[in-house]
Amino acid sequence: MGERGHARAEQPRGRRPPEALVEARRRAAEREARKNATFRPQGGSRVIPLKDRTRRSRKAGFTGTDYTLLAVVMLMSLYGMVMIFSASSGAALHNYGSSYYFIVRQAAWFGVGMVAMAALANTDYRKLLKVSPLLVAVSLAALAAVLLFGKEVYGSKRSLELGPLVMQPSELAKLSILLFAVSWYGREKGRLESWREICMPVLAVTAAACLLIILEPDLGSMLIVGLSAFAVLFLSHAKRGKIFALALAGMGLTAFFIFISPYRRARFIAFLDPWSAPREGGFHIIQSLLALGSGRVAGLGLGMSRQKFFYLPNAHTDFIFSIIGEELGLVGSLAVIALFAVFIYLGLKISRGAGDGYGRLLAMGITCLIGAQALVNMGAACGVMPITGITLPFFSYGGSSLVICLSLAGILVSVSRRGGTARPGMDRRKRRESGDMRRGNRRPPPSPSRGGRGARIA
Repeated sequence: MGERGHARAEQPRGRRPPEALVEARRRAAEREARKNATFRPQGGSRVIPLKDRTRRSRKAGFTGTDYTLLAVVMLMSLYGMVMIFSASSGAALHNYGSSYYFIVRQAAWFGVGMVAMAALANTDYRKLLKVSPLLVAVSLAALAAVLLFGKEVYGSKRSLELGPLVMQPSELAKLSILLFAVSWYGREKGRLESWREICMPVLAVTAAACLLIILEPDLGSMLIVGLSAFAVLFLSHAKRGKIFALALAGMGLTAFFIFISPYRRARFIAFLDPWSAPREGGFHIIQSLLALGSGRVAGLGLGMSRQKFFYLPNAHTDFIFSIIGEELGLVGSLAVIALFAVFIYLGLKISRGAGDGYGRLLAMGITCLIGAQALVNMGAACGVMPITGITLPFFSYGGSSLVICLSLAGILVSVSRRGGTARPGMDRRKRRESGDMRRGNRRPPPSPSRGGRGARIA
């Protein structure tokens, strides 16, 4: 019978005052609220329901987008390790006495990166944004330490050696600057109008990191670190006129750093006309183009590259795409481009479905960073962009680069998994609208101000 039947039974037969029905409905509503919702009793203590299946499933479950992203990342990393072994076996045997020297180290860093990706995928990305200032401080300290204690290779100091570990702090700077920019620009609800809001503190910290990197010197890494902050600023609510002015200033500074250095100036001039200096600045571009042209459509076959045998410098790092084109041909090169295209599509999809502005900005920033770095590397290998020494994400040899790229993929998964938890009001509205649709053909319940069917007015 319930409350309504009990209230009717207490009244004389044939007379059911509306007050009894209103009271019964009120008690039923209170009982339903105590059963399903979070409430606060009179004592002030908060009672939380033991099970919240909707919210918990959105935090813990993986979607099809997440599995597809992880599959693409795994495929790119494994594809890259196969090509690293093919491109580096000859140089590794000649310089270190073992053909497996580079692939063993890359596999070890791949294991570290997988652990980092799994940990970040299960961590709320908002917590990472809160600790981003600490990450920036650590990266700046590491960049300063490189200038003092770094090992010089090819005329520049780019890495720190900690026993058997070799770490490149500029890779950590990409991640930390990106997180810091998102945490700062994402909190601005309105449009960024003043130069102070735009420059302080994000661009000031980015300028300090870029200065330390250019002193190594490493122009390519400096451009990527600056791009990580500029991409977030462009995607935030900043005035387009100020963004255009900053872009012009950045291009002017890049040109300045190119022409004050003799070897950078020679490399840039060789990019315009590689055959003018075939044994100097244009040597890399010419050998890269020969590798890509030799592969044709189907390639020479896996492991059959000729340019990797001391013709093409840094074949397993900066020019891994050229070796892919030579050994696997146009088919293998298009496969690399297709994998990056799928990664960018999934990143944009995750950004669109993010639960808040921080998630949307972070997912877009990561997607732009990975896509731009891949574009610059493949463009340099094809001779349509200047050579900057930037590695191909997930493919090129380099432990620090691989770990950071896998970490960025883990953060993307974290944004995707928490896409619906920031809008509980919208979820309740959708459930209420769904309930209204189910009740579309039913008779609406009687108003509490009126009596039920058969009630009499005294």
